[in-house]
Amino acid sequence: MIVDSKTSDQFLLADAPPSYDALESLSGSNTSYRRDEKSPSPLTPSPSQPSFQSPSSGSTSTPLKVKRSSTKGKGPATWFNFGASRTTKEVQATVLGLVRDLVKQQYSTPGASGILDSCSEACDAYDISFSSILQEKSIENHTPIHWAIVKRPSEPPNPDDHDLVTALLSRSAPLKPSTIADIRLACLLTSDQALFQRLRLSPVFSPVSGTDEMLLGASILPDTIEVEEVEGDAGAFVANFEILAFQKRMRVSNRIRQEFIARGRMWCLSFSITPSSQWVVRLSILEHSPPTWIDSRLIIEEPSPRPAPVTPMPSSLIDAPIPEQPSSNKKRSKPKPAISLRLKSGNFQLTPLGSHSQNRGEIEVALEDSMMGLSLQYDGSSYLDAEGTLRARLEARLAKPEAECIIC
Repeated sequence: MIVDSKTSDQFLLADAPPSYDALESLSGSNTSYRRDEKSPSPLTPSPSQPSFQSPSSGSTSTPLKVKRSSTKGKGPATWFNFGASRTTKEVQATVLGLVRDLVKQQYSTPGASGILDSCSEACDAYDISFSSILQEKSIENHTPIHWAIVKRPSEPPNPDDHDLVTALLSRSAPLKPSTIADIRLACLLTSDQALFQRLRLSPVFSPVSGTDEMLLGASILPDTIEVEEVEGDAGAFVANFEILAFQKRMRVSNRIRQEFIARGRMWCLSFSITPSSQWVVRLSILEHSPPTWIDSRLIIEEPSPRPAPVTPMPSSLIDAPIPEQPSSNKKRSKPKPAISLRLKSGNFQLTPLGSHSQNRGEIEVALEDSMMGLSLQYDGSSYLDAEGTLRARLEARLAKPEAECIIC
């Protein structure tokens, strides 16, 4: 039996993912490569596509899952077993080229989602892991996700839209440690604090410890961090933290970490309990951050009291309660002084931990260094709100410390 070579080539081309130009020209037609009729159209987003929630959406994020097609094992790869290795390489090269073009042109969704779905279906047909392809450092020694973050607009038209970064991430789970490191580097290079905090909401990118998951529950949003960079040449910034169940997590986990990006550096503010049972706060810069001087203060004030509940209007003056006469013996409680802890780099610049530098990589201060700092350990501390949330503010400037810390 003689197999027509033209027919074979047609089958091979029909099964490989379409080129980028072909998808552009066929976006309005019904023509596509061979796939299961039940699969979604490659140029329209699937209703079951996993979402990557943003903080502004008000809902909890769910683990990212890789979209799987029902065409796995049904593709024509079984028809041409003798050329499977060559065909697999061709499909993989085509997919890599399409992904590279998407990142290069910063293609917006839903168009990008359709193209990525087509690539995923083609990979499934040839038993190729699309997730692994997206996590390969195939573009200038970095992953496609890294470049999508670097090329991401500083102010997207609509922060709630699922952009290319979201489309790539939702098809890349589970993320490898090397991929997470590449994503963190991209956020640092672009000083994209908003995206970095958005990624922290995903357990896939920033998994919650087992103890925190048990204490906080799956339905509670994680801690929040807001950073404001102060105008001027002093490199000043202010970071506001809301840490849930502070005392309980400290007693059970012995450590709470807060990571954020400010002034071109990735920072870590952590609270921990030493082996000698001393409560301390630490400030450090993380990998790929340039060394810097820093002079800062961590300020913790008493939370504002909740407004008193509104008393309903009585139906008649007879039902109205008699107002209490103010007692001359009662004194208004004065607000307690704020907990203020100075965190400074001293005689050496702060350097990333593990950089094999002789300079200091971490600043550590005991809570008891502040007059009211020890009260954070005790039940009923007035510096925690009714739910046990700690609100703290870090005021910093990247300058060599002086005799007095002055934060602009």
